[in-house]
Amino acid sequence: MPRAPTTSAPAASPASDPNFVHSLAKGLEILSAFSEGDLLGNQQLVAITGFPKATVSRLTSTLVHLGYLRVDPKTRKLILSSRLLGMGATVQRRIGLQRTAYSLMNALSAETGLTVMMEARDRLGMVILEVVRPPSETRLVTNTDVGVVLPIANTSSGLAYIVAAPVKERTQIFQGLRKRFPEDWNTLRERIERAHLEYTRYGFVTSLRSWEREVSGVSVPFAPTPHSSVYAFNIAGPTAQVPVTRLRKELGPRLLRFCNELRLEMRDAPGPRLSQPEIYEP
Repeated sequence: MPRAPTTSAPAASPASDPNFVHSLAKGLEILSAFSEGDLLGNQQLVAITGFPKATVSRLTSTLVHLGYLRVDPKTRKLILSSRLLGMGATVQRRIGLQRTAYSLMNALSAETGLTVMMEARDRLGMVILEVVRPPSETRLVTNTDVGVVLPIANTSSGLAYIVAAPVKERTQIFQGLRKRFPEDWNTLRERIERAHLEYTRYGFVTSLRSWEREVSGVSVPFAPTPHSSVYAFNIAGPTAQVPVTRLRKELGPRLLRFCNELRLEMRDAPGPRLSQPEIYEP
């Protein structure tokens, strides 16, 4: 049975927020359970979400009716439908960032011989949106697939995101980390404070032996415009290949240049064309 994600729990309790719609939140939690592309039955969703069986049944029936989930004819289990997947692809295509970044990521990976990733926040995790691996012995082959969620406070990409996030969002992340990891909160807070000092000094954040593996990396937060969402770009490799001196003297400055190049590419790229709204008829 697929296990519930441990890195993307809600950032803080919504009990005191009168604008919080609990039924909507439950529906989104159901969709989040399919983040790894699994086929799931209602019983599995009950175990993952902790919701009552009747609630899960009503939510999945609604999501199937609206076209966000579909029933696999062989197993009778549920899977994400093309409507939801298409929405995500359309958003990324119209933003243009991922498409523009890909060629630059390829060049950077080939130049450094290391893995280059683009990530975005998913509650208390960082989800990998794009990954480019080099054709060499230093390539990372574990836990670097698109869609994998990494812990936000244990990776350079997550720490880079935190230090660049708006104050309100950063406060929500702190509240979520403190609630989810009460015994480790002091350690996590010190790690975030060190990352903030490093970012202020160098413009990037490093992490040694992250993911609880011999993997080290350097990350830079990136926002295409002052009012857009924050992403993180990361260069990572085996710790033996990327000591802290290389991270700070070579890879960090190179990643900063990459982000500057990407920002120029985004500025010069043609804007998205407006199109007629698409009407979905289930």
